[in-house]
Amino acid sequence: MDIASEFEYILRKNGSEAHPFATIAITSANTSLPHGQPGKRKIKKGDFFLLDFGATYKGYVSDMTRTVVIGKATKKQKKIYNIVLDAQMSAIKSVKVGMKLSDVDSTARDIIKKAGYGENFGHGLGHGIGLEVHEAPGVSYRSKERVRAGMVFTIEPGIYIPRWGGVRIEDDIAIYDNKISVLTKSPKEKLLEL
Repeated sequence: MDIASEFEYILRKNGSEAHPFATIAITSANTSLPHGQPGKRKIKKGDFFLLDFGATYKGYVSDMTRTVVIGKATKKQKKIYNIVLDAQMSAIKSVKVGMKLSDVDSTARDIIKKAGYGENFGHGLGHGIGLEVHEAPGVSYRSKERVRAGMVFTIEPGIYIPRWGGVRIEDDIAIYDNKISVLTKSPKEKLLEL
């Protein structure tokens, strides 16, 4: 709770007009809950720490998630992180105007399934963002829509293992004139050990 509060303060201090949703700052096995709530548990070495947050600027919102490890990561933590990172990067690279949003979802989902964790990815790949944090289009296997210029949506695959922990990596992307732009900028190329 302390970290979530401090983070929201930093966002406001740096120009965010409002919090589009309550910051998710969770650790340890709670990271296996896609929408876990901050608590009073102290972070320990070896824990995953997941931070899902957003800001509002000129009425428009952002939504971003990063997962790190406090201290030294285990081989399993690195493996799960790298599967999610591969799924996310592959999905972002696959986005093209005219393609089905369900195919964007499949790109990430197939990587996670092939790695043996398909049952641990239980939500859609992403959602539209704009004036609200959850808008159309839905980026999921159920989506009937196609990628169009002007769309802004999240790409956020995750693997959530009950009683162990989870990893989610989320970025916001925008489609301008057939070009894909990643709007959120934060290191993710490897699992950070803090």
